[in-house]
Amino acid sequence: MSVSVGSSLISIAFIPYLGAAFLFPPALAMSVVGLTVFVVEALVRRKPWIKVVFNTAKEVLAVGLGGAVYVLLGGHPSVSEFQYTIPAVLGAGVAYSAVNSMAVSLAVSLTDGPGFGEAWLGIYGGSMIYDLFATPIPAVLAYLYVRWELGGLVALTVPLFIVRHIYVQNLRLEQSNRELLDLMVKQVELVEPYTSGHSKRVAQYARTLAKEAGIHGKQVDQIATAALLHDVGKVYEEYAPLLRKQGTLTPEERKLLESHPVRSAELLMTITSLRGPVEKSVRHHHENFDGTGYPDGLAGAGIPIGARIIMIADTLDAMTTDRPYRDALPFESVLEEVRRHSGRQFDPHLADLVMRSPAIRRLVAAQTLSPAESEQLTPVGLTNRRSVGRERAAV
Repeated sequence: MSVSVGSSLISIAFIPYLGAAFLFPPALAMSVVGLTVFVVEALVRRKPWIKVVFNTAKEVLAVGLGGAVYVLLGGHPSVSEFQYTIPAVLGAGVAYSAVNSMAVSLAVSLTDGPGFGEAWLGIYGGSMIYDLFATPIPAVLAYLYVRWELGGLVALTVPLFIVRHIYVQNLRLEQSNRELLDLMVKQVELVEPYTSGHSKRVAQYARTLAKEAGIHGKQVDQIATAALLHDVGKVYEEYAPLLRKQGTLTPEERKLLESHPVRSAELLMTITSLRGPVEKSVRHHHENFDGTGYPDGLAGAGIPIGARIIMIADTLDAMTTDRPYRDALPFESVLEEVRRHSGRQFDPHLADLVMRSPAIRRLVAAQTLSPAESEQLTPVGLTNRRSVGRERAAV
């Protein structure tokens, strides 16, 4: 069972598991928890056997180490008398969390590709405070059981299940809203068919660029999410004629189209988890580094880093895909445009990363070069700055 904290899912099953370490000797606690996890995972949830084995082993090791640390620091596991020390309780909680987080992060890094540190930050970085404050709860559970037996368990577990139910309902509502936004993005791309897949490609550029810029964990996910949803406001009907128009936009039409970052941000504000960094990155993804962009004329470091990343990612995809009025630009032309607009439209540091980072250059090359040509890439230098022509599709 799990609840939502930020973008992470945090299990509350640790409460009875770690509570067992306070009531039983380590070996017995490991046996009780191992059998419980195995039955729940295999028979109730019917998970694949590899997950059953992994989750069972993970919890057994975590409870075993937590129980050992509890005893080592002066705790006395017993079902008849609860004798503890604060260091023992906290130490057991830290040991239990360490085994769990390291095991899951290692599994994710081996199967999904990110490094161990990046996986750990992405999964557990937002839950560290939760872990710290939740550690005493299993000790309270053990105390109530020793004091009032089953009555004590009911007194603690019923409120926990109520809290869990509320969190699960909120999580489902958030997920439904996210799915609705994804549908809106697809609808925008149906109206503007030549940008099919644009949002996903921008998200891929943004994620890679964020990592190359030294950003980690949850912030990378927020930037990628903002990139995926950066044009969602174009779903409003007033933009449809502008998106279908083949000719040049009039000044009035361009002004209307330039309102889409604000409309997009307003949509994201309806979802609690997207308020803050995600919403701000979307609102400001057309702010130029020199302050000449829109909607608020922000400049330099005053522009959220996510917005600066999306600005360059959005433009990269616009330049590397075919449009009704021109073909995709060649690879070297794309790099030349990035070089020319550094410091005016683009953050110079991010522009430099595009020019020098093999990972980003490979993404650009994948859109513009043959596989054989892509393999021959070498970093190039970065020179000066001028302003990129603002294409309607990248508005």
